[in-house]
Amino acid sequence: MNKTATVTNADSNLHHIRTCKLFYLAKYAAGILFILSAAVLPLWLFFAVCFVLCILSMTPLLTKAAALFKLTDENKLKQLSFDFRLLAGILTFSFLAALILENYNIDFPSFLIFQALAVTIFSTRSWYSLFNRVTLYENVRETEKFKNISLLYEFFLIILRVLGAFLAGVWVASFTGYDLTTDFLNQIFFISIIGAFIGSLFESIPSRFNANASIYLGALLSMWALLLLNYQTPWSETALAAFFSVVLAFLAYRYKIADVSALFSAAVLGIVIILFTNLWWFVLLVAFFILGGGFTKYKFRQKKAAGLAESKTGIRSYENVFSNSIWALIIAVLYGALSLYPEWSRFAMPLVFAYVGTIASATGDTMASEIGVTAKGPTYMITNFRKAKPGEDGGVSLLGETAAFIGSAIIGVMAFAFGMIDTLPLALLVSIAGGFLGTNIDSVLGAVLQKRGYLSNSGVNVFSTLSGAIISFALYFLIF
Repeated sequence: MNKTATVTNADSNLHHIRTCKLFYLAKYAAGILFILSAAVLPLWLFFAVCFVLCILSMTPLLTKAAALFKLTDENKLKQLSFDFRLLAGILTFSFLAALILENYNIDFPSFLIFQALAVTIFSTRSWYSLFNRVTLYENVRETEKFKNISLLYEFFLIILRVLGAFLAGVWVASFTGYDLTTDFLNQIFFISIIGAFIGSLFESIPSRFNANASIYLGALLSMWALLLLNYQTPWSETALAAFFSVVLAFLAYRYKIADVSALFSAAVLGIVIILFTNLWWFVLLVAFFILGGGFTKYKFRQKKAAGLAESKTGIRSYENVFSNSIWALIIAVLYGALSLYPEWSRFAMPLVFAYVGTIASATGDTMASEIGVTAKGPTYMITNFRKAKPGEDGGVSLLGETAAFIGSAIIGVMAFAFGMIDTLPLALLVSIAGGFLGTNIDSVLGAVLQKRGYLSNSGVNVFSTLSGAIISFALYFLIF
């Protein structure tokens, strides 16, 4: 009796595993067919189809379709119904927006929708389910095996996403009136890489929002933003920049400076910054990450015992990466975009100053925080100079201020060595002005806003690195 029951359970489980694989194969086939149909269907018909699918997802028809895969679990059916309805709704809105923008002669290439869809199709969850013994009823994302999948697996999926987005873009563009020139193909390849990495980044970020929706929207909006800049590079340079950025990001992950979300974040930063400027701009940013990661581990046991250490044993996440680097990314893009508009070239050098200033501010603040909390001397609140506890928001110490000054100066020396600023004294002036002052503005924001709950630590970092950029940017006009 027990033996029969065991055999029956095993057969049932095997059936559910096969059903899962069939489900995701059907998903891939439907997605690819949808993209291929761009050769024969006009934009308004795609909108109509998606709208009808969205309506049908609210009827019992979806339940009957799920019965083909032997899906009877009520909770799972609700989840699949919600996922399908959300994706159909987003696609409906995307095609509607494209139609409206087209009516007002606003350029919105419809091939971007299909590229974003291609990025979304190759999700880690679905690909993992095809090659592992799992069922649709399992919450795969919570299993240890899924959480610990190899980086080679992740990067293989990114390659699939890049190829999928590139081929989808070229396919749809060829049927919607675009000339497939070398420059256009280079541009499509460029945005495909960015879209693929952004999609992988959004998938790696824990969120209550639906994963497929966040992947799709993240890829679509990032690719559209880059396309609007009309900026492109040869495909070989794009591929080399991607490879270099991924290698550096992998090393940061390997040596436990960054987690997976930070790895993808750093890769995105690297690709964009290198392609809009040059390699040395990104190396300067990498220097900040290395210094930050290194000094996070400085006297880590002492800081951990005092409750002052970084979470996750000092490993950085996407939030740390972007809160400290978002202005560096924006400045780099602006600098590259200036090459398309010679009449604005006078702002090129001030933007170099701003870039050095924002990285110096991030470096100075990180070193001040990680080293300053170990100070044996007194700590004071920067707003009223009353004594404070080590690590308290707004607290400063002589050791921390010295660390901020040295960290800022290191960035200045490197900016000079990389040829970003012509003379060493000027490079030091720019980095120390932006870095040291930006670090202390960080402390003021910590005392006034973070301590009262108005800003998080990441929010303070965003504003302090902006202040470092503004100070160094303004310094150029005071000197020249």
